[in-house]
Amino acid sequence: MFSDALRAFHETFSAPFRRVLWLSLAATIIVLALFGIGLQWVLGALPQFGTPWLDVTLEWIARLFALVVLVPLVHPVISLVASLFLESIAAKVEAQDYPADAPGRDQPVLQSLWVAIRFTAVLIVVNIIALPFYLVPGLNLALFWIVNGYLFGREYFELVALRHVSPQRMSELRSRHRFRIFSAGVVVAAFGTVPLLNLLAPLFATAFMVHTSKRIGLA
Repeated sequence: MFSDALRAFHETFSAPFRRVLWLSLAATIIVLALFGIGLQWVLGALPQFGTPWLDVTLEWIARLFALVVLVPLVHPVISLVASLFLESIAAKVEAQDYPADAPGRDQPVLQSLWVAIRFTAVLIVVNIIALPFYLVPGLNLALFWIVNGYLFGREYFELVALRHVSPQRMSELRSRHRFRIFSAGVVVAAFGTVPLLNLLAPLFATAFMVHTSKRIGLA
């Protein structure tokens, strides 16, 4: 598994990936910047109570709350933006590393976008529910890896598997190899906690899951 992760890591920065990498990064940065501007506008619109110490205290509480909420939302936003490019990444990995295998079928754009929006909504809801536990030192990182590891493993395996097999067959493979897929998802979640590298997590996750899927016999 770790050899596949290392292989996917190198591929994320390789020449065939660079155009997709820069497009994804640029779009992600624009979306996050707009989101940040929106947060600043909301903070600037907070009511003033006329008591200096109270106004300052409430402003700092609001900024802290915005930061705590924003951090878990970074990866869902990145995933949503990158979803526009992930079919291309999967196709490049398959053609480059598994040329003897039958090529996958790209999913319709609207279907891929709907899956991405659904996955992003689930990520946001689950992470907001888990938010109070993320504030507990020692528990937060492990919980983040476990919760998001399950979600990432499920989502990226579905993305790769549906290029080759029916939804029913995909569900059978996911059930049979659930621990391996979950473990791959945890690796992706750990990758996503590294600053700056988290911007590349969807690209890495797609390449990594192609290799993982091939290991379990997906053709």
